[in-house]
Amino acid sequence: MTLAHVQPIAGVATALDTGRERELIEHAKRDREAFGTLYRRFSPMLLNYVHRRTGDVHATEDLVADVFLIVMRSLPGYRHRGIPLRAWLLRIATNTVNRWARRHRKRRWAALESDQLVDANEPSTTGEALEEYFQRALLALPPRYQAVLALYHLEGLSVKETAAAIGCREGTVRSRLSRARDALRRQLKERR
Repeated sequence: MTLAHVQPIAGVATALDTGRERELIEHAKRDREAFGTLYRRFSPMLLNYVHRRTGDVHATEDLVADVFLIVMRSLPGYRHRGIPLRAWLLRIATNTVNRWARRHRKRRWAALESDQLVDANEPSTTGEALEEYFQRALLALPPRYQAVLALYHLEGLSVKETAAAIGCREGTVRSRLSRARDALRRQLKERR
Protein backbone atom coordinates (compact mmCIF):
# COMPACT_ATOMS: atom_id res chain seq x y z
CA MET A 1 0.00 0.00 0.00
CA THR A 2 1.37 3.40 -0.91
CA LEU A 3 0.75 6.43 1.21
CA ALA A 4 -1.14 8.09 -1.62
CA HIS A 5 -3.89 5.54 -1.04
CA VAL A 6 -4.03 5.97 2.73
CA GLN A 7 -6.85 8.33 3.63
CA PRO A 8 -7.83 9.57 7.06
CA ILE A 9 -10.34 7.15 8.49
CA ALA A 10 -12.48 9.08 10.91
CA GLY A 11 -13.53 7.03 13.90
CA VAL A 12 -11.84 3.75 12.91
CA ALA A 13 -9.00 4.08 15.38
CA THR A 14 -11.36 5.25 18.11
CA ALA A 15 -14.12 2.72 17.47
CA LEU A 16 -13.00 0.37 20.24
CA ASP A 17 -14.56 0.79 23.63
CA THR A 18 -12.30 0.50 26.65
CA GLY A 19 -13.18 -3.13 27.34
CA ARG A 20 -12.57 -4.27 23.77
CA GLU A 21 -9.38 -2.22 23.65
CA ARG A 22 -8.06 -3.93 26.79
CA GLU A 23 -9.04 -7.31 25.38
CA LEU A 24 -7.20 -6.63 22.10
CA ILE A 25 -4.09 -5.51 23.98
CA GLU A 26 -4.11 -8.56 26.23
CA HIS A 27 -4.48 -10.88 23.23
CA ALA A 28 -1.77 -9.00 21.30
CA LYS A 29 0.64 -9.52 24.21
CA ARG A 30 0.68 -13.25 23.55
CA ASP A 31 -0.72 -13.78 20.05
CA ARG A 32 0.86 -12.59 16.78
CA GLU A 33 -2.48 -12.71 14.99
CA ALA A 34 -3.99 -10.32 17.54
CA PHE A 35 -0.96 -8.05 17.14
CA GLY A 36 -1.67 -8.13 13.39
CA THR A 37 -5.22 -6.98 14.11
CA LEU A 38 -3.82 -4.14 16.20
CA TYR A 39 -1.46 -3.24 13.35
CA ARG A 40 -4.21 -3.30 10.71
CA ARG A 41 -6.54 -1.22 12.85
CA PHE A 42 -4.05 1.53 13.71
CA SER A 43 -1.45 1.60 10.93
CA PRO A 44 -3.48 3.77 8.50
CA MET A 45 -3.89 6.44 11.19
CA LEU A 46 -0.20 6.31 12.07
CA LEU A 47 0.87 6.39 8.41
CA ASN A 48 -1.20 9.53 7.86
CA TYR A 49 0.07 11.21 11.01
CA VAL A 50 3.74 10.39 10.41
CA HIS A 51 3.56 11.38 6.73
CA ARG A 52 2.08 14.74 7.66
CA ARG A 53 4.97 15.25 10.06
CA THR A 54 7.77 14.10 7.75
CA GLY A 55 6.58 14.77 4.22
CA ASP A 56 8.65 11.79 3.10
CA VAL A 57 7.02 8.52 2.02
CA HIS A 58 10.09 6.36 2.66
CA ALA A 59 10.81 7.90 6.05
CA THR A 60 7.13 7.48 6.95
CA GLU A 61 7.17 3.78 6.20
CA ASP A 62 10.40 3.28 8.15
CA LEU A 63 9.18 5.33 11.11
CA VAL A 64 5.82 3.54 11.33
CA ALA A 65 7.69 0.23 11.27
CA ASP A 66 9.86 1.58 14.11
CA VAL A 67 6.72 2.60 16.02
CA PHE A 68 5.28 -0.91 15.80
CA LEU A 69 8.62 -2.43 16.86
CA ILE A 70 8.54 -0.20 19.93
CA VAL A 71 4.91 -1.19 20.53
CA MET A 72 5.78 -4.89 20.22
CA ARG A 73 8.63 -4.52 22.73
CA SER A 74 6.56 -2.35 25.10
CA LEU A 75 3.33 -4.31 24.96
CA PRO A 76 4.22 -6.87 27.66
CA GLY A 77 4.63 -4.03 30.17
CA TYR A 78 1.62 -2.02 28.96
CA ARG A 79 -0.92 -1.29 31.69
CA HIS A 80 -4.20 0.44 30.94
CA ARG A 81 -4.15 3.73 32.86
CA GLY A 82 -7.18 5.40 31.33
CA ILE A 83 -5.28 6.65 28.27
CA PRO A 84 -6.82 5.37 25.02
CA LEU A 85 -4.66 3.04 22.97
CA ARG A 86 -4.77 5.55 20.10
CA ALA A 87 -3.20 8.23 22.32
CA TRP A 88 -0.48 5.81 23.47
CA LEU A 89 0.36 4.90 19.87
CA LEU A 90 0.39 8.56 18.83
CA ARG A 91 2.72 9.35 21.75
CA ILE A 92 5.16 6.68 20.54
CA ALA A 93 4.82 7.98 16.97
CA THR A 94 5.34 11.60 18.09
CA ASN A 95 8.48 10.71 20.03
CA THR A 96 9.79 8.64 17.11
CA VAL A 97 9.15 11.44 14.60
CA ASN A 98 10.67 14.06 16.93
CA ARG A 99 13.87 11.99 17.24
CA TRP A 100 13.95 11.62 13.45
CA ALA A 101 13.34 15.36 12.98
CA ARG A 102 16.23 16.28 15.27
CA ARG A 103 18.57 13.96 13.36
CA HIS A 104 17.46 15.29 9.98
CA ARG A 105 16.99 18.96 10.85
CA LYS A 106 20.01 20.28 8.94
CA ARG A 107 19.23 18.26 5.85
CA ARG A 108 15.57 19.29 5.99
CA TRP A 109 16.39 23.00 6.28
CA ALA A 110 18.70 22.81 3.29
CA ALA A 111 15.98 21.12 1.24
CA LEU A 112 13.36 23.66 2.28
CA GLU A 113 15.62 26.60 1.41
CA SER A 114 16.58 25.24 -2.00
CA ASP A 115 13.10 24.16 -3.16
CA GLN A 116 10.83 26.47 -5.05
CA LEU A 117 7.60 26.66 -3.14
CA VAL A 118 4.20 26.88 -4.71
CA ASP A 119 2.50 30.27 -4.58
CA ALA A 120 -0.76 29.71 -2.71
CA ASN A 121 -2.25 32.76 -4.46
CA GLU A 122 -1.75 31.30 -7.94
CA PRO A 123 -5.12 30.43 -9.47
CA SER A 124 -3.62 27.36 -11.17
CA THR A 125 -2.45 25.86 -7.88
CA THR A 126 -3.83 22.36 -7.52
CA GLY A 127 -5.10 20.94 -4.28
CA GLU A 128 -2.10 18.63 -4.15
CA ALA A 129 0.34 21.52 -4.66
CA LEU A 130 -1.45 23.59 -2.03
CA GLU A 131 -1.26 20.68 0.41
CA GLU A 132 2.49 20.42 -0.29
CA TYR A 133 2.83 24.18 0.28
CA PHE A 134 1.22 23.93 3.72
CA GLN A 135 3.12 20.77 4.58
CA ARG A 136 6.44 22.51 3.86
CA ALA A 137 5.42 25.39 6.10
CA LEU A 138 4.47 22.90 8.83
CA LEU A 139 7.80 21.07 8.45
CA ALA A 140 9.67 24.33 8.98
CA LEU A 141 8.19 24.61 12.49
CA PRO A 142 9.87 23.13 15.58
CA PRO A 143 8.80 19.52 16.26
CA ARG A 144 6.79 20.42 19.39
CA TYR A 145 4.63 22.76 17.28
CA GLN A 146 4.34 20.26 14.43
CA ALA A 147 3.11 17.65 16.88
CA VAL A 148 0.31 19.70 18.44
CA LEU A 149 -0.89 21.07 15.08
CA ALA A 150 -0.87 17.65 13.44
CA LEU A 151 -2.55 15.86 16.34
CA TYR A 152 -5.19 18.50 17.02
CA HIS A 153 -6.03 19.81 13.55
CA LEU A 154 -5.08 17.00 11.20
CA GLU A 155 -5.81 13.93 13.33
CA GLY A 156 -8.82 15.53 15.02
CA LEU A 157 -7.80 14.79 18.60
CA SER A 158 -9.24 16.91 21.40
CA VAL A 159 -6.95 19.02 23.59
CA LYS A 160 -7.19 16.33 26.27
CA GLU A 161 -6.30 13.54 23.81
CA THR A 162 -3.45 15.61 22.36
CA ALA A 163 -2.09 16.17 25.87
CA ALA A 164 -2.21 12.41 26.51
CA ALA A 165 -0.53 11.68 23.17
CA ILE A 166 2.41 14.01 23.77
CA GLY A 167 2.60 13.56 27.52
CA CYS A 168 1.96 17.06 28.80
CA ARG A 169 -0.79 19.10 30.44
CA GLU A 170 -3.82 20.42 28.61
CA GLY A 171 -2.78 24.02 29.31
CA THR A 172 0.56 23.34 27.66
CA VAL A 173 -1.22 21.99 24.59
CA ARG A 174 -3.42 25.10 24.40
CA SER A 175 -0.43 27.43 24.65
CA ARG A 176 1.58 25.41 22.10
CA LEU A 177 -1.39 25.42 19.74
CA SER A 178 -1.61 29.20 19.98
CA ARG A 179 2.12 29.65 19.42
CA ALA A 180 2.16 27.05 16.66
CA ARG A 181 -0.69 28.75 14.80
CA ASP A 182 1.13 32.09 15.04
CA ALA A 183 4.38 30.51 13.84
CA LEU A 184 2.58 28.78 10.95
CA ARG A 185 0.95 32.07 9.92
CA ARG A 186 4.39 33.72 9.90
CA GLN A 187 5.83 30.83 7.83
CA LEU A 188 3.03 31.14 5.29
CA LYS A 189 3.42 34.94 5.05
CA GLU A 190 7.18 34.65 4.55
CA ARG A 191 6.68 32.13 1.75
CA ARG A 192 4.31 34.30 -0.29
